[in-house]
Amino acid sequence: MLTNALWFALGLGLLLVGGRLVVSASIDAARRLGVSPLVVGLTLVAWGTSAPELALNLISASKDRGDLALGNVVGANICNLALVLGVCSLIKPLAVQERLVKVEIGLNALILCILAAIALFADLSPASAGLLLAVFVIYSIWTITSALRQPQSHTLGDDPAHTHSPMSWILIVACFIGGLALLSFGGSFASDGAAGIAIALGVPPAVVGVTIVSIGTTLPELTTGILAIRKGQNDLAMGNAIGSCIFNAGAIYGIAGLIAPTPVDPALTLALWFMGGLALALIPISRSSGRSVSRIAGGLLLSTYIAFLAASAWNASTTSP
Repeated sequence: MLTNALWFALGLGLLLVGGRLVVSASIDAARRLGVSPLVVGLTLVAWGTSAPELALNLISASKDRGDLALGNVVGANICNLALVLGVCSLIKPLAVQERLVKVEIGLNALILCILAAIALFADLSPASAGLLLAVFVIYSIWTITSALRQPQSHTLGDDPAHTHSPMSWILIVACFIGGLALLSFGGSFASDGAAGIAIALGVPPAVVGVTIVSIGTTLPELTTGILAIRKGQNDLAMGNAIGSCIFNAGAIYGIAGLIAPTPVDPALTLALWFMGGLALALIPISRSSGRSVSRIAGGLLLSTYIAFLAASAWNASTTSP
């Protein structure tokens, strides 16, 4: 048990360091490209902060632990929508741009509800994973090409908090490669440790993935969101959380589901309903309070996340042998 916990902690540490390198490289690349903070949050930063989930889930899928991968994807999305947005909006209400209301929040609800519906009422197959991956690829191509065709006057480089020049392209590439290497090793260690902990506790790996592992791998999103709020980049924080959810369900599960399709563990039923409900609830939340996620809404989101963790712990204790 102790050995597995140490392997998981080591893996998580490598994931966080690797994710930090990837995020730094992503932000500086975006500054050099001159795109808006919202688009940066939806794409490069969201993908960078979701890199720990990607590494862990691909390693888990390659080791035939698809249940851990699916649990981590679902849990990470719940963390982004309830924990990350909840904490960030308590620090400062998050203004919701028109684009998010018209495109990303609705698309996020659609993708997460499709994933939840397929997992609850049908079989997750390579075809369903391929569908989610295709939706993500089409959306990403449209977002990036639109941003590059319409450069914004306000970019990350305009933030007064950025007193240093962005890294050179050589250093950006080096950070990406080094970060991805750390993510690869960290994903392997964390996956092995999490699986060992689940076996030792008699808890289904899916439950471990949706709670302990997902909280750990979502720390980059939470850290990035808090730092973005403190630097006045609310668009970056909001875009990061929503973009990470789309990336998790579309890219991460899409790829992991193609590598290792797996039956859905009944222990994930509560989490799947909760994930879909949060995605749908964000639609009216984003249109209220002058189109912002208010502190009241943030408090409710954070409270529901705490309730979800309590329900997951109770459910695991009653179903464990």
